[in-house]
Amino acid sequence: MKNEIFEAQKQVYLESVLYRDKVTYVAALTAFVAQTLHMFEHSVQMYQHVVLGLPTKLSNGLLFFLDLEWNHFFFNTIYLLLLSIVLARMRVWESLGWHDSKLLPTLFLGGFLIQSYHVVEHTARLYEFLTTGCTPCTGIIGGFFNMVHLHFFLNLAAYLPLTLLLIKSGALSRLLIVHDWSESDKQGWLKYFESPATTLVPLFAYGFFTGYSIDVDIFGVTLFTAVGLSFFASVFEGRFAENFMEAVAFSILAVMSFNMSYFSAISLVFLSFFASRMFRMDLRPKLNHPALSMALILLISSPSLAASRWGTYNLYTFFTVLLLLGIARAALSKSLDVVLIYIFSWIVIFIPAQLSLLETTLSEALLLFPSAALKMLTNPLFGLLAFFIVPYPSTFPENRLRYLYPLLCSGLAYLVSQSLPIDLAAYIGVALSNIAFIIYANFKRLPGDM
Repeated sequence: MKNEIFEAQKQVYLESVLYRDKVTYVAALTAFVAQTLHMFEHSVQMYQHVVLGLPTKLSNGLLFFLDLEWNHFFFNTIYLLLLSIVLARMRVWESLGWHDSKLLPTLFLGGFLIQSYHVVEHTARLYEFLTTGCTPCTGIIGGFFNMVHLHFFLNLAAYLPLTLLLIKSGALSRLLIVHDWSESDKQGWLKYFESPATTLVPLFAYGFFTGYSIDVDIFGVTLFTAVGLSFFASVFEGRFAENFMEAVAFSILAVMSFNMSYFSAISLVFLSFFASRMFRMDLRPKLNHPALSMALILLISSPSLAASRWGTYNLYTFFTVLLLLGIARAALSKSLDVVLIYIFSWIVIFIPAQLSLLETTLSEALLLFPSAALKMLTNPLFGLLAFFIVPYPSTFPENRLRYLYPLLCSGLAYLVSQSLPIDLAAYIGVALSNIAFIIYANFKRLPGDM
């Protein structure tokens, strides 16, 4: 009886260490996040190899543009180091056996040993790569098995024990909630579905299947990077569902707004991620990180690395769906007034300026005005700006100044467009307006909730 009580207490101790010890908790969840992303990469390889029938040499996953051997060596080594921290701090070897209370620690140690061999395998592969240039390399036992299958199941065997341990201890659930140190931020599950992603996903799907040019590989890399960063942020912040929805929304906005290289796609995601965390999470208004990061990527990239889709016109069916979904999104988020003011102010400011360059008479300008406005409205990048970036959640004033905000966005864009391309000017206009209201709200201490 005493032994049973002792073992039960030891199991509770193990779980409490994982849940309450901050170093163990961060190491375990970071390991889980890293291996989840790595498992997704191997799942893509399995899909390419088994479903698409690609040979092993061509089944390189989403991150195919990175060096295969270095990529997997890095992931596996980091995972093993994190598992080592968890193993040492939980002293798993003191609770081994096949009874209920000892099963998970035993499985965890087994997963650790499998991952240890896995790193040895990848070390051998990396040595082969550096000495012979092979890709992919076979490693120690890769020549006896199908390598895609072998490494998928090695990763899975090292992944499941940690996942089960996190679920049993309750630590995994902390990814989904706001941590104790920011409990005041907690709102219901409904806020997760108020994300622009709920509208952008069907828009993206419709555009993809009706001819809107989208590079699937670029989208995969962008989404993989954005979701990966949201995973890691959630280890410290909680709010995984909210972070995940924001990552999806930003990834869709990015690939629908730009033609990018892989480097620019990843750079854009990192710019957005760090921009969104430049100020406190509870700041109102928040920083409009999509507008700021997209302006920066156009400023620092050459046209061959990132080019916006401003010149894409005449996609009338796509424009119709964008208009309907955009209006629905604006109505649900109570930002329709901001959107309409932005659109009409842009028309009033930019169209006459463009027509004046043609040196037309007043009567000719009046005849050309409707067609010029329609052409602008069918520009998909302008639609994404107007419906999704200008009214990005919590980035604009909520009091009487909300009507000034879209006017300032379009007005500043016009001024900047005198010396910079119009697409870049549009993003800069939104970013500068957003920053101006953040400064005004927090240093002038306006009454009411901005």
